[in-house]
Amino acid sequence: MTRYQRESAQRFDDWSGTYERSFTWRHFFDPIHRLIESELGELDGARIVDVGCGTGGLLRRLAARGEADLLVGVDESEGMLRVARELARGCDGLEFLRGSAQRLPLEDGTFDVAVSCIAFHHFPDPAGALAEISRVLVPGGKLCVADMCGEGPAARAFLVYWRLCATDTTYYDRAALEQMSTAAGFEVAGLRKIRRFPPAMLLTAANRT
Repeated sequence: MTRYQRESAQRFDDWSGTYERSFTWRHFFDPIHRLIESELGELDGARIVDVGCGTGGLLRRLAARGEADLLVGVDESEGMLRVARELARGCDGLEFLRGSAQRLPLEDGTFDVAVSCIAFHHFPDPAGALAEISRVLVPGGKLCVADMCGEGPAARAFLVYWRLCATDTTYYDRAALEQMSTAAGFEVAGLRKIRRFPPAMLLTAANRT
């Protein structure tokens, strides 16, 4: 684990206890979870992985529908995972694993759907993370990524602030995300901005491999 990964994991460990009670959760993360759920459509029998799952809120939302056969969350923060496991007690078919996006602790071709919500810009090797996600998805498997969008003056101002706070270092624009996704083996179906502030974008794609 790199120094950045260790420091990032520690920040999220420290935040984990209040994460789902925060302003950011209520007004940013939770609405985007609802949007991702809508984008995914029917999930009958699906096996779903959330890369950078945090406290597992998105997976609990999907589990509550009772359609998916398996839901797995992967995160580097043990604090986030501890809270995720506590909040998911009683949820069937839902489990959480510690691991990095660049080296997912999962077998090849075992998932139908992969999601990631406002975590992608934290991955030290985003291209490698997309290649890993492609590896664990079945051919034709669906990818849905919501992340910060580095386009325009609002995005630049937002990134300057969070760099000063020593949290975020890079936001990608839509062209960069599309290029990385295509190179990793995905066919992009849609890529649009979904929030002006904080600036965010949503990618949907299918695994070609």
